[in-house]
Amino acid sequence: MLKKPHKTITITSGKGGVGKSSIVSNMAYLLGNMNKSTFILDADLSLGNIDIMFGMVSKFNVKDLIDGSRQIDEVIMEGPCGIKIIPATSGVSEFANLDTNERSILLTSLRTLPEHDFLIVDTSAGISSNVVYFNSMSEEVFVVITPDPASITDSYAVIKVLSKKTGRKDFNVIVNMVKDEKEALGIFKKIVNVTDRFLDVYLYYFGFIPLDKNINIATRKQRLWVEYFPDSSATRALTQICNRLVT
Repeated sequence: MLKKPHKTITITSGKGGVGKSSIVSNMAYLLGNMNKSTFILDADLSLGNIDIMFGMVSKFNVKDLIDGSRQIDEVIMEGPCGIKIIPATSGVSEFANLDTNERSILLTSLRTLPEHDFLIVDTSAGISSNVVYFNSMSEEVFVVITPDPASITDSYAVIKVLSKKTGRKDFNVIVNMVKDEKEALGIFKKIVNVTDRFLDVYLYYFGFIPLDKNINIATRKQRLWVEYFPDSSATRALTQICNRLVT
């Protein structure tokens, strides 16, 4: 019997602090609520925090997988809505850049995952070799951008590097931390104006998430904001993004 098809997507960003891991965690919860079996790979391998987003503490992580002391089924943690989490290490600098053998071990393990609909890969910020690798193995790449000028500049750098090193020509953009969709579209237009001038790529506006005080409240409680505040503006916006993913 053939395995059902699944989609691997990467959530990445040019700089830290743009809410990337928060989007990944809450997106996975919403997909789980839509009866989509979902795995998260915390690919910020030396500064992982996905387990913290769920208020969980991992017993094992990617380090144990790569060094051969554990199999992937022993590393996987189960979160709400049937979400499966493959946690990363924290404070282990040697995993910031995997070598070829380590990448091979990890990829081989991922290929043995049970049937699923989505594998969401949460990369570290920036343009490290790990970021390039994890984006290259995904079917779709989502770049998270905020109104911060540094975020726009660094996002352009990420798109440029990924296009050059992986040959990818299409990128999805999620604009985070904006007042409304009008501001989000303005931010999107800014980066498109630059990529259209200098790069041979296509950017697709996939949606936005507004500034919402409920996000900080839930995060401080180590709760997912889509679960804790299901009727918030941020939850409604991310739900629209997830609806686009599954159609």
